[in-house]
Amino acid sequence: MNNEATIEEVAEAIKRGERVLLMTRHAERPHIDPEDPTFGESLPITPSGEKMAYDFGSRLKAILPDETRVQFMASPLVRTRLTAATIAKGMGLGEKWNYESIPTDTLIGNGSPYYSDAYEVWKMFRGGEFYRISFEYCEKGMQTGFRPIAEATRMLEDFVLSRFTAQLGIFTSHDLFVAAFLSGKGVYSGWTEECWVGFLDSAAIFIAPDGVKRYALVRRGA
Repeated sequence: MNNEATIEEVAEAIKRGERVLLMTRHAERPHIDPEDPTFGESLPITPSGEKMAYDFGSRLKAILPDETRVQFMASPLVRTRLTAATIAKGMGLGEKWNYESIPTDTLIGNGSPYYSDAYEVWKMFRGGEFYRISFEYCEKGMQTGFRPIAEATRMLEDFVLSRFTAQLGIFTSHDLFVAAFLSGKGVYSGWTEECWVGFLDSAAIFIAPDGVKRYALVRRGA
């Protein structure tokens, strides 16, 4: 069964004393040139993306207004850093968490543990088969250029949890890694273009006070 949650459920979890890490897809960006082997490394977010990220931050501010309990991290790509900074601005935290100050790490970007060979992945994607390749990988757990999904998911979870020290974490990443993580944890399957990870959708890790973890896809919503 596919497990989805809402931002309101994130709020309720935090009220219960849980910690929540959101691995969030960046906001809307311009089209990626299929001939670009960096996967659009320097692409910004669009004006529409800026608004959606700011509004998303405004919703999160209502959940957790205490800035000492919020933490950001981003993929090194421009669009993920801009997304994190704009969410922070929407939360009223822009002075502390800005484009320059948000920590980055390639493990939630193009250095993802899901890639065993990023160049090989790009060669496949450039043929215009992103969805077919991504769906097959998420379903079968194996694909050319990728690590086995179970192994890569363990690696990613170990990494992000080793960096997560606050009550609410917003780690901005990319759609494929959000989808692969959820598939690797066995909480979401049967991806299609219609239900694919949208801009600002998140793979959420809920951590109870006793350390028990649960997982869900959190849609950005309205």
